[in-house]
Amino acid sequence: MMNSYPQITQITQIFDRKATALLLAVVFLLAACQSGGGADTAVPDKSNAASKPVLQTGIDVVSAEGVVEPLYYVGLAFQTGGEVAELLVEEGDQVQAGDVLIKLDAADLEIALQQAEARLASAQAGLVAAQKQVELAQAGAQSAQGAVEAAEANLALTKAGPQEEEIAAAEANLAAAEAAVQQAASQRNASLDVTSEADIFEAEANVAQAMAQVRALEEGYENILDACFEMPDGSEVCPLYGPVEENTRQQLEVARQNLAAAQAALDALRQGPTTAQRQAAQGGVALAIAQRDAAQAQLDLLLAGVTPEQIAIAEAAVVKAKAGLAIAESEVAQAVAAVEQAEAAVQQAEANAASAEANLERTILRAAFAGEVSRIHTSVGQLAQPGMAVVTLADFSEWLVQTTDLTELDVPLVEIGASVEVQLDALPDETLSGTVTAVSLTPSLSRGDVVYETTIQLDNPDNLPIRWGMTAFVDIEAGK
Repeated sequence: MMNSYPQITQITQIFDRKATALLLAVVFLLAACQSGGGADTAVPDKSNAASKPVLQTGIDVVSAEGVVEPLYYVGLAFQTGGEVAELLVEEGDQVQAGDVLIKLDAADLEIALQQAEARLASAQAGLVAAQKQVELAQAGAQSAQGAVEAAEANLALTKAGPQEEEIAAAEANLAAAEAAVQQAASQRNASLDVTSEADIFEAEANVAQAMAQVRALEEGYENILDACFEMPDGSEVCPLYGPVEENTRQQLEVARQNLAAAQAALDALRQGPTTAQRQAAQGGVALAIAQRDAAQAQLDLLLAGVTPEQIAIAEAAVVKAKAGLAIAESEVAQAVAAVEQAEAAVQQAEANAASAEANLERTILRAAFAGEVSRIHTSVGQLAQPGMAVVTLADFSEWLVQTTDLTELDVPLVEIGASVEVQLDALPDETLSGTVTAVSLTPSLSRGDVVYETTIQLDNPDNLPIRWGMTAFVDIEAGK
C-alpha cells in the first residue's frame, strides 16, 4: 500500500517530522520553565514583559517542500514577429550555444539586405572616383602654381632688362657675322682660283663647325619651346618667350645661314669654279653682310633696354597664371568637398547595410547556451509574436530544488553551504543529498505565509529518472 500511494507516505513522513519537532520544542520549553522556578527565583518585572520575536534555537533540521528544476532554463523568443518558416530542432535535441533553432520567413528582409549591399558598393565606388578627382585637381593646382612662378620669374627678368650674358652673346654673334663676311669674300676670291685639296679640307672643317653651332642653338631653342604649358582653361603660357627667345632664334638663323654658306663653299670647291658658282660666291658675300647687319641690329636692341610693351605682356602673363591658379585651387576645394560627401554616403550605406543585416538576423532564433530543447511552443506556418517564448531551452546536466514554503520563521536558520537531505515524491525509496547554494533576499506570499525561496543543488542524481517539476521534500541542516 505504501508503494501504491507514495505521496500519502511522504506526507505522513513530513507530518511525523513536524510533530517530532513540535514535541521537542515543548520539552525544551518545559525544561526552561523548571530551571527558572524555585523559591529563591526572582519574580520578573512585568513592565519588561513585552516580548519580541525570538530566533528559534535547538532545532537541528528545517523542513520544507520544493520543486525540482534544471540547472538553467530559459524561454527563447524572437525580437521581431513573423511567420515560422523552419523548425531546425525537435524536443529532446541537444544543441550548442549559437546553434540555429527556428527561422522566420525573411524573403523581404533578404531582398532589403541585397539592396543595401548594392547601395554600399555604389557608394564605395563613388568615393574612389571622388578621391581620384582630388588627385587630378591637386596635380592641376601644382601645375598652375608652377606657371605662376615661371611667369613671375619672366616678369622679373623682363623688368631687369638685358643681362650681361645676353649682351655678350649678341656681341659674339656680331663678331661671328663679321667673320662670316670675311669668309664669304675669301670664298668668292678663292672660287676664281684652282681648287686645292687643302682648300677642300678647310671648307669641310668650316661646314662641320657651322653644323655643330646650328645643333647647339637648335637644342637651346627647343628647350625654350618645351617650357610652354597649357593652363586648366586651355590657354598656353610660354614663360621664356621674350628677349631670350628672340635672341636665341636670331642666333639660330645666323648659324643656319653660316652652315648654308659653308656648305655652298665646300660644294663650290669640289665642283670647281663655274659662272654660277662665281655668282653664288658673290651672293654669299652679300648674304654674310646682311647677317652681320642683323646681328648688329640685335645688339643695338639689347643695348636700348626693355620697352613698356614687353613689361606689360609679362605682367599680363602673371595675372593670367594667377587666375589659372585660383581656378585650380577652387577645383581642389570642390573635389575635397565631393570626397567628404562620398564618405558620408558610404557611412550611411554601411549603417543601412548593418541595419538590414541585423533585421535579417532577428528572424533567426539561436541557442543561448548549450543544453536540451525541452519544449517547442510553435510550428511551421504559425505567426511568432515578439517577446513570446517559442522554445524552452534547459541545461539538465545538474538538478536544483527550489523551495516553495520555507517561511520567515525558518529562513534565519538556513545558511549557504548547509547540507540537505532530499526525498522526491515520485521516488520515495531514494534519499538524495544536496547543498544550499542560495537564499532569496526578497520574500513572496504562499497560502498567506511569507516565504523565501531557497536553492538547493543536488549532489547525486545520476541515473535516476528525475523530471522537471517533481515535488521534493527537503531537510536542511539548521545553522547554529
